Amino acid sequence: MPTDNSSKHYIASWFYFETADEASYYPQMGRKGNSPLAHSVYMQIQVPFFVTFRHYNPDAHLLFFTNLEKIPAFLSDLFSRLNVEVVTLSYSCKPPKGWYFAWANQFYLYDILRYMEARLNPTDVFTIIDADCICQRSLEPFFKQVIESGSGLYVNDDTDGWVSSDLNQQQATEIYRSFYQKEPVEKLYYYGGEFISLRGDKVREVNKAYTPLWNYNLKLFSEKKPKLNQEALMFSVLAEHLQIRNNIGNGYIKRIWTNPNHFNCVPEDQKLTIWHLPYEKRRGLHYLYIDLLHDGYRIKDENEFWKKASKYCGVPSITLWKKMRDLRQKLRDIFIR
Repeated sequence: MPTDNSSKHYIASWFYFETADEASYYPQMGRKGNSPLAHSVYMQIQVPFFVTFRHYNPDAHLLFFTNLEKIPAFLSDLFSRLNVEVVTLSYSCKPPKGWYFAWANQFYLYDILRYMEARLNPTDVFTIIDADCICQRSLEPFFKQVIESGSGLYVNDDTDGWVSSDLNQQQATEIYRSFYQKEPVEKLYYYGGEFISLRGDKVREVNKAYTPLWNYNLKLFSEKKPKLNQEALMFSVLAEHLQIRNNIGNGYIKRIWTNPNHFNCVPEDQKLTIWHLPYEKRRGLHYLYIDLLHDGYRIKDENEFWKKASKYCGVPSITLWKKMRDLRQKLRDIFIR
């Protein structure tokens, strides 16, 4: 499909607050989804997310999806300043009770895609990104690639035998084979759910294909068979079926682990357009939130900001200063439930 200069570019993040009855576990937080700490952290990290994405993408339409009827005052202020649209959305794609021990809110993605279908023209681009990401340059080149290709996806694992959320590649392939009654064109890759970008017409295709696969997934659950436990596994199967698979996103983003016991950062990661920082939710991203709060939700000096971001988040290396500050933050969190 040729590039359409009238295309709109949408960038979205989201937060679904779980009740005590539906709360599941979030390993990176060490808490369930209904904990005050989890709520606070996910509200705070929206600040570095939206400040950086707005700074480098001034013409993009920014959206925040949530089931919260009221958001914190500091976020209302931020969204007003940055022209971020808040969309209050219920969770109809919620998995049944007992589905999986962790990440029960992740299928909210498909409610968001259903909502966006009515708003998107065929050549518009919709990009949904986890809030523990920050952006350091324009996404215009990426949007052009998505318009040409139909999608821009992040391959988190292309190795044979990958495992995610207690499902391995062989099991995912068998689910694909048994439902579609055909072999995959290529081996199944695991697409990270933290970064999914689709052209408007492809959003419609995903939504149409989602329902029958989800119903089959529910059947597997009722039969106590291996199933697609979270949204990225679902999307990995859908991407193969719809032939929208690619690794365009890998040129722009990486899941950067900065845990001292799980560190995959290399110097080249510092040049990426988007840093995905799962371990830094309560650490580096929290420190950036505090700085941006004091600076009026704006990047005053780009060089200084990214020096701080590197220091705070451990990209490309973890300094003694960061180790000490992270330890102090960990001790504080012990007393927060």
